[in-house]
Amino acid sequence: MPGEIRGRRRKGHLTLERKFLTKTTVLDVDDGKCFGCGMCETVCPKEAIALSDASVEDGRLVEKPMVIVDVDKCIMCGICVAFCPSNALSETTNDEEDIPVQVSNAIPELRKIINVDYGRCDIACGLECQGACPVEAINVKTENDGTRIEEVTVDESLCFYCGKCEEACPYDLIKVASPFEGMVNVEPSKCPEGCMVCADSCPTEAMSIVDGSPEVDERFCILCSACENMCPEDALKVTRTSIARSDEVSGAWFKVLEELTSQAVLARELGIEAGKKRNGLLKERFSLS
Repeated sequence: MPGEIRGRRRKGHLTLERKFLTKTTVLDVDDGKCFGCGMCETVCPKEAIALSDASVEDGRLVEKPMVIVDVDKCIMCGICVAFCPSNALSETTNDEEDIPVQVSNAIPELRKIINVDYGRCDIACGLECQGACPVEAINVKTENDGTRIEEVTVDESLCFYCGKCEEACPYDLIKVASPFEGMVNVEPSKCPEGCMVCADSCPTEAMSIVDGSPEVDERFCILCSACENMCPEDALKVTRTSIARSDEVSGAWFKVLEELTSQAVLARELGIEAGKKRNGLLKERFSLS
């Protein structure tokens, strides 16, 4: 039936497809890229997304959760795609990238930044940025004789914006900004002896176990909640205090903001937007007088 959403899982992908006479929309989940953070589940306005349970044995993560989508609830709005920190979700219409909630300005674009001033790179660096990237998103191209760096490219479909390349660059030529700010709170008293699930689940290796307790290197934490989501004893809590975004906002955005952060952050954001509107009205009034 035209417009009906059908789903299937095969070869490491969960794929939803909706066909009309003139267009086909596909929502794809790449199981290999997904690290089970659950952000897609948190932001879904229709509660169409759930995650399977992680598999844990002897305090080690054996298998990550998998994304499950209820095709009877999903409206393929793309909000899960917009917020996926691992780039595991994608949506296309007639094979062209398409995120409906951003096309309609219902949800702003997240501000993710990675700039490489490769024109000033020195081959003596040992290509540290490329070696530090946890997902091989950085490629350093050298001249044939290997004496000069010709170009540094970043595959932003892989990049987590974790900042490891920035830290590794000895010449301070890389700048990275993740859209989320916040913190990870740990209650070591809840941690079972020998458990390393949080460290195993961290996609940027920002989480480690030191003397039996989890420690977070805030320089590389992207606040994805994978550690919190997979902790068997609820010993970790990820708190996001702000989300960098483009200027367009809507009622849908405020709902998502509250889900990902807190009521206090929502109230602050609403106050800022109200102030912008007041200033705009005042400018308009004085310009007409």
